[in-house]
Amino acid sequence: MTRRPVLGALGGGAALLGVRAHADERIALEGVWTGALEVGSQRLRLKLEIAADGVGTLRSLDQGDTAMPVRVLSSTPARVVIEAPAVGGRFEGSAQVNGRLEGVWRQGGPALALVLLRGEAGLTASAPVAPLEATRLRALRVEAGSPALAAALARRGAAARFWSDGEREAGSGVPVTDGDHWHVGSITKSMTATLVARLVEAGAVRWEDTVGEVLSGTAVGMRAEYRAVTFRHLLSHRSGLPGNLPLLDLLQFSRVSADPRQERQTYVRKALAMAPNGAPGAAFEYSNNGYVVAGAMLEHKLGQPWEALMRTHVFTPLGMTSAGFGAPGARGRIDQPAGHSKAIFGDRRKSHPPGAELTDNPAVIGPAGTAHASCADMLRYLDAHRDGAAILRPENWRVLHTPPFGGDYAMGWIVRPDGSLWHNGSNTLWYAEACFDTAAGASAFAAANDGHLAVSQIAVGKALQAALAAG
Repeated sequence: MTRRPVLGALGGGAALLGVRAHADERIALEGVWTGALEVGSQRLRLKLEIAADGVGTLRSLDQGDTAMPVRVLSSTPARVVIEAPAVGGRFEGSAQVNGRLEGVWRQGGPALALVLLRGEAGLTASAPVAPLEATRLRALRVEAGSPALAAALARRGAAARFWSDGEREAGSGVPVTDGDHWHVGSITKSMTATLVARLVEAGAVRWEDTVGEVLSGTAVGMRAEYRAVTFRHLLSHRSGLPGNLPLLDLLQFSRVSADPRQERQTYVRKALAMAPNGAPGAAFEYSNNGYVVAGAMLEHKLGQPWEALMRTHVFTPLGMTSAGFGAPGARGRIDQPAGHSKAIFGDRRKSHPPGAELTDNPAVIGPAGTAHASCADMLRYLDAHRDGAAILRPENWRVLHTPPFGGDYAMGWIVRPDGSLWHNGSNTLWYAEACFDTAAGASAFAAANDGHLAVSQIAVGKALQAALAAG
């Protein structure tokens, strides 16, 4: 759930050459338009190029800069409609006399507003964000309808700050606290990469270890294309592996397991028998499979479950005493937040507490996204990355934070245009975002126990952004 293509509301304006046209007259849209979508904490810069015949391309500059075809369906001052069929997106708005297109972009979720300006003017920085306060966090949660929302900030040399609002379980009346634990989904990927780096320093593995060298004895039926794939490929989503196993295969695995190694081997055999989506190192393909394969390689080399290795080499050295795997909390008790899904009808949330049939991904997915932790422990983890803690040498921190094959994806982190590193995660019952900025000396985390991503993603993203503006 970390790299879902999101193109939000397109709002902006068309230059009317200084003449107010009649409402039914066509206006000239050809040329370059730019703007930015504010999707939670993500600012997605857009560039729209339209030819005289109404056909053109749309690029999301912060999501791979791939040209997507668009076509103009209406171009009157009162109604401008631009469709991007490849992503199921559609802009509907109007042209303004000041050279702007103003409207909304719809792409399966809530309509998002955007302003498009002619030329490069729409790519300038966004407006300042107000610092997070308790009333603002509550307003974000209520607007989203999420059961609970939390955020945390650590600035170098200052005391950490925490905010939380809502209920551990919808309708329970039990409030969340600043010390509660949150499922972090695919933020776990950077933890797995950190574990690999720790084991590289210990001499137990090498960045250049290949799937063929390590797993050839256990992954019967491995395709030849994967034999030369290394940890660097797997952890930067450049292995060529498809994103996931087919759903029917995935449903065969246990939701909870004290030792998932045997099932993880079965998973890996299935993944490595799938046809690749490209050559190693060539194209980015976000892949949970790749991280599960990396975890299985560590298990084969060290003779211990990935979960035990994570506790020994990452959680314990960083003092992350709350960190664990799967849904937090004890069965039959409301001692931690529970995950929630959107009810079939309406916007009501359905809780999935510990012991329910569905609380998390299967345990075999662990290296790709089953960790949970408190906000304080997430800040400890983020601060270690931000400040290059002594658990790794500087050269291995650089490996973790640098895209090895170009693009913006490093080892479990997305490198943003401003130099900060960010990732998000969801197991479809929770949503979380984490970010650290070494130059600014800031780390932040935000999460909701709400899998209705159309709204929780925006609320969590705004909370993260506001937390970074605090202090």
